[in-house]
Amino acid sequence: MKSLTLCLSCLLLASCAKVGDPLPPLVRHPETVTNLKVVQVGDHFQIVFSLPPGEIERVEIYRQCGINPSLTEEAEATARLQRNQLSPYHEGTQFVFEDSPGLDQTCVYGLRFANSQNRRSPFSNFVQTRPVPSARPPTALRYQVQQDQIVVNWDPPTENVDGSQPPQIVGYLVNSKHRVSTAEYSDLEFRFEEVQSYRVQTMSRDSDPLILSPFSHTLRIIPKDTFPPATPHNITAFVLEGRVQIFWDENKEADLEGYFLYSGTDTNDLQRSSSSITINRYVDESVIPGQSYYYRLSAVDQVGNESSKSEPVSVTVR
Repeated sequence: MKSLTLCLSCLLLASCAKVGDPLPPLVRHPETVTNLKVVQVGDHFQIVFSLPPGEIERVEIYRQCGINPSLTEEAEATARLQRNQLSPYHEGTQFVFEDSPGLDQTCVYGLRFANSQNRRSPFSNFVQTRPVPSARPPTALRYQVQQDQIVVNWDPPTENVDGSQPPQIVGYLVNSKHRVSTAEYSDLEFRFEEVQSYRVQTMSRDSDPLILSPFSHTLRIIPKDTFPPATPHNITAFVLEGRVQIFWDENKEADLEGYFLYSGTDTNDLQRSSSSITINRYVDESVIPGQSYYYRLSAVDQVGNESSKSEPVSVTVR
């Protein structure tokens, strides 16, 4: 029994792997981003970036200007943004940092991100740009409210921000997101009775890096719905079993409330129904045999705008 125990111990020892040397601790560096953009607005730059995944304690912004600028590992950060300046903080949030390096020099920008252990990410993508005089912002914003759109237009600038002429204009940017090539913008997504705001920038370059003017003044309006629905058409009236059946084409406008029926025996004195009709048919049961009746229809929307009346139709009850 003693020899058997000894052999089992030898087998167990032989099957154990050798313990290697301890590994160095894993060093984790923050990730970086590749979507850094630089936008010139007037005479300054906007550095636009988003946060990478992971916990970031600091954003370092690098700028090098000169004849042939470049950024290296030894470069010193131009500015630093701490965690408490990055709000709201979550991955993908876009931030804008403003910089004014002055005109007449080429600059290259880059970012690095640092974590709580002060470890820094690799550089982001680099963006090189040279500031040039941009056009002034548009002036005299004005608008016209239509049933399905608000049309905003303006006067183009006549000079650049430094007073030089002619102004460099390739288009306009409305509310920081809508690009148009002419001095007019049509808003198809507005809502009646709600505040609508518009401000416009002149674009002096429409490719990266963008060159924009400062914002125009802000145009704020509350559009009122004063537009009646279309007049009902293709009205048909006939007598069936002593009652007048009336049909017409359905109005499919989104804000339609219903229809008003005007009826009577005198075409010059028709009485309007006390409430609107919500479907495109009606049965008049109050008729008298031997009498002729006249009918006209109008449409009404949800804020009370009423259309013009249709042409009258007549029917004689037999």
